[in-house]
Amino acid sequence: MEGLSSTLLLTIGICLIFLEIVFYSFFIIWLGVALVIVAIIQYFMPLPSIWIQLVLASVISITLFALFYKPLKSFVNKSPGLKDDFIKQYGKGMIKNQMLSYQGSYFKVVNYDISALDGIEVTVVKIEKNNAWIKYE
Repeated sequence: MEGLSSTLLLTIGICLIFLEIVFYSFFIIWLGVALVIVAIIQYFMPLPSIWIQLVLASVISITLFALFYKPLKSFVNKSPGLKDDFIKQYGKGMIKNQMLSYQGSYFKVVNYDISALDGIEVTVVKIEKNNAWIKYE
């Protein structure tokens, strides 16, 4: 079976690359780039069979996938360094209803018996999840 023309290979490769933009699967792009490379090879050095073209495109796409998948995936999915904890880790808080009221939220105090401290201002040493460590002077 005769090989495909370089123009057809280039067209299919570019279509696959644009299809990747639509589906965002991050797999189709490698076959598209491989077909573009095979089209360039076909233009300068004609390959005798379609099977050779397909095998060459497969080998190139698997190689590109193995080399560049993780670095490009992490580059594309890189998000700015947003922290999900907006509460300061230390400061002044108030004991209300057997809980620590600190920056508009209530926390369970884990290192101190606060049963007799209702309405007293305390120093917050550490906040972690829904627990607070305090110091009372």
